[in-house]
Amino acid sequence: MSESTRNPIGPPPRRPAAAPAVQSLVKANRVAAAEAAPKPQPASASKQITFYMAADDLKRAKAAYTATSGQEMDRSWSDFISRAVLMEVARRERVYNDGENFPGGTQNLAPGRRIQP
Repeated sequence: MSESTRNPIGPPPRRPAAAPAVQSLVKANRVAAAEAAPKPQPASASKQITFYMAADDLKRAKAAYTATSGQEMDRSWSDFISRAVLMEVARRERVYNDGENFPGGTQNLAPGRRIQP
């Protein structure tokens, strides 16, 4: 019988320890790209918020938004909600603080319902 010159079937040979792993290369490229071009965040960057609203009130708000968003030039549902909240903020500032902004607003609000006295 003649000897076979074929290589045995099996897993491929391991990479040398000096070669960096593919995941390390990807991670290194991300880090380098992030350091090269840091993006400054504007002072008024959008922030996602969550709140609860009665289901009937939500349906009413969605219906009003859908029916009038074209005429009112709402860019999105978020724009609609943001403008509605800011209208109430302006009203409260006008009534309770001589039209000036209230101080603070940087602390987290307490979760859950407010305890009634």
